[in-house]
Amino acid sequence: MSAPTRTARSVVSDLGVMEREAGMAMATVVSLADDELDRPTGCADWTRADLVTHLTRGAHELADLVGPVSERPTAASTSARELARALDAANRRLSAALSRLRHGAEQETVEVPSYGEVSVYALPALRTAELVVHHHDLSTTWEWHEAAPDALVDAIEARVLRMRAEPTGPGLQVVAREGEEWTVGDGVHRIEGYYEELLPFLARGEVEPGLRIVGEPPTLPAW
Repeated sequence: MSAPTRTARSVVSDLGVMEREAGMAMATVVSLADDELDRPTGCADWTRADLVTHLTRGAHELADLVGPVSERPTAASTSARELARALDAANRRLSAALSRLRHGAEQETVEVPSYGEVSVYALPALRTAELVVHHHDLSTTWEWHEAAPDALVDAIEARVLRMRAEPTGPGLQVVAREGEEWTVGDGVHRIEGYYEELLPFLARGEVEPGLRIVGEPPTLPAW
């Protein structure tokens, strides 16, 4: 099964999912103190400060793809409070930019690094994927299952899309017990599970109880 077609009509619901996950990630970021910023994360060699900065930069980069919007802030952020404010501003700027897609877009596709050319209407879902995965990477008490089911699906589909763009990646048949299936390459490796079991493995190689892998677990490219 391929990813659903994204259209101007799907932007409203996709934005709702994105903004929910953005709010949850913001709640975690706001809770961080200055002395917690240099702790390691699920991204090798990145601290929490690095990861929050990456999320901020990512929001601005996606907003820029949509077209001219409010001016992009350039001030550096160092304290926990400043980092949270910068991320919140970036999230708001991105939401405003993506909201314009409800009325259509002059450019139907955009080039997104590591994904290739994608529908401009898929940008909310790609941002949702980034928020969910990096929220987990912050290594706090937040867990995968706290993401909304639609957000987990967005993240799985984003991962599949990214692996399809990676010519050296393994073939996968990803089967969700909720009903969806996705294929990468020749589909030689079959992986079955619920959303909250599939995403941890696809994103970070974590094998949750209940995940079923037929044969040897594949080595996945970095995300």
